[in-house]
Amino acid sequence: MKVRFEKRGIHFYDRVTGIHILADQCFVPKRFYHQGPSVVSIALTNICNLNCDFCYAPKNEHSLEEDAVIDWCRELDSLGTLEVALGGGEPTLYPELADLCDKIWTDTNLGISITTNGHHLTPSLISQLVGTVSIIRISIDSVEPLYSKLRNRPLAPVLNAICHLTGRIPVGINTVINNLTLSTMDQMLQFVKETGAIDWLLLPQVRNGEFVLAVNDWRKLERWVNDHWTEVNLSITSEAQKFVNCPFLFTSENQNDYAHISADYYLRKCSYKAGGVLLRGRTIREGLQELNDGFKVSPNTEFAAQPSFA
Repeated sequence: MKVRFEKRGIHFYDRVTGIHILADQCFVPKRFYHQGPSVVSIALTNICNLNCDFCYAPKNEHSLEEDAVIDWCRELDSLGTLEVALGGGEPTLYPELADLCDKIWTDTNLGISITTNGHHLTPSLISQLVGTVSIIRISIDSVEPLYSKLRNRPLAPVLNAICHLTGRIPVGINTVINNLTLSTMDQMLQFVKETGAIDWLLLPQVRNGEFVLAVNDWRKLERWVNDHWTEVNLSITSEAQKFVNCPFLFTSENQNDYAHISADYYLRKCSYKAGGVLLRGRTIREGLQELNDGFKVSPNTEFAAQPSFA
């Protein structure tokens, strides 16, 4: 069980079960706040076996060195980060993926999620990942026939991969929301239930660093979520908070819940924005300090000890 001290209280996280417990009645002095982002996504590679029109990830050959990722994860663990989300590109095309997950799981107390399109999620790779990841998130934007239209691949191989995961590694579903996928939300809800996925993450489409949904699309999404949120463990990217009135999905008071490391070594506040801080030659702590005021870390703060609050 990993413990994180936050403005809102004491946060407990079990990376095996995925359970989060927040003791929000506990007062935590500011000097004890953990300063690492709660979740850090890491694009292991920009290489991908698909070429989806709505994808904002760079299309190039950049990939991260395994040793660098392991060093970052060790540091993030010491800074109170709870989970690293490994993505891309397509992370299952990263040759060292299974070895990387094993080392992070062994060397740290971090939870590990992998976000994949599922088309290269072979039975062999799944077997190697059992016991070293918390969850595998599969990107499925719609049921057939729209899925094949969007991804230029059939959904059937992904369903086969989910079957191999069942009972071995928990599955989550990620769905890009645009004016096409909005029309199949009811069918997708039934699909998510049938797969046994433990949660469903909605990701409004982004282009050139901005959301593409029109006002009417946001209102349609808002109505649908408010009508169906009790039926499945549902979440929406926090950046959408400005556009939809779904307060039960946005409960965090933290300003440093998330950060992203790109496949070309840049630390950013989110995965679809440009700029950021180049991490080559810098520690995560130094990168967070430079990124913005909300991520500043006091060089004199010691996070190893578990403080007692009287």
